[in-house]
Amino acid sequence: MGQLTRFLAVFMFFPLLAACEDEQASGPSADEITTAVIERFRDDPYAKVGHVENVTKTNSIADGDDERVVMVRYELVFDRTVSDFADDVSKKGKAAGSMDDVGNTVKDAIDLVKTKVLTLKEGDYKVGERRVIEDEIRLLKSENGWIYRPGS
Repeated sequence: MGQLTRFLAVFMFFPLLAACEDEQASGPSADEITTAVIERFRDDPYAKVGHVENVTKTNSIADGDDERVVMVRYELVFDRTVSDFADDVSKKGKAAGSMDDVGNTVKDAIDLVKTKVLTLKEGDYKVGERRVIEDEIRLLKSENGWIYRPGS
């Protein structure tokens, strides 16, 4: 009788395990999270001087069935100096011919100022330096998978 009870107990846990797996599978994948972090990073002032590597999900909170707040850790890797970025903006400004070119140069100049302010606040960096960033992003379930949702 003891073996039958154990068998039935194990058999009853299978639906619970399947439910846990469904809950895990219904959230965003590692690739979707990495894509969302990179998309969010495009708006970061450091985006003109660095890139993102080694994205890891550290936690997540369901906000309904179609929304998740995902806590992430990633490395910001610096590719070039603020001075190099400034040189590029200056060259673009001198070569600007159309109003679109001028507009893009102004946007880059604003990004340059933001980047310089951040380096004054957070400290200078060297090309190749890595900084570990911990952040949270909001993802929304769409027809094509989980996508980054700015704001909120």
